Amino acid sequence: MLRQAFGPLISGLQVLPSVAWVPAAVIWFGLTDATVYFVIFMGAIPSVVNGLIAGVRQVPPQHHRVGRVLGANRWQMTTRILLPAILPSYVGGLRQGWAFSWRSLMAAEIIATGGSMGFGLGTLLDQGRALADMSVVLTAVLIILLVGVVVELLVFAPIERRLLTTRGLLES
Repeated sequence: MLRQAFGPLISGLQVLPSVAWVPAAVIWFGLTDATVYFVIFMGAIPSVVNGLIAGVRQVPPQHHRVGRVLGANRWQMTTRILLPAILPSYVGGLRQGWAFSWRSLMAAEIIATGGSMGFGLGTLLDQGRALADMSVVLTAVLIILLVGVVVELLVFAPIERRLLTTRGLLES
């Protein structure tokens, strides 16, 4: 029922480029850190919520029936059946949310510089553009890419490996 009510809105927010939030965030928060946080939040949350909703929708009805037959109460159904079943979709949503938020941060730094966060990679990228210095632009792009790869390898790959291993889908 919630998916029918809010699903199209959440999907629409996910498709909306987070950079579209920058002008509104600057008007609401000025050139502060709150502007960047807001843009990152608006870039990430729809993906995380979509992953969570997809996970809930993909729990087989048999899981609920087995829980009831075994006498699970509401808390046990949630913690021992529902949460473990939705975890892979939720992690997928977190992974996608991270990617959206990383891109959102770069866009926000390019468009709205200022605040106490200081000099970031988006700002470096924009300075390279302003100075027509291709070496600075390419260096910034490579560092942005490197951060993405490192987060994938050090955060999401181990989580995914552990999930697959505990479910017997990958040998340890």
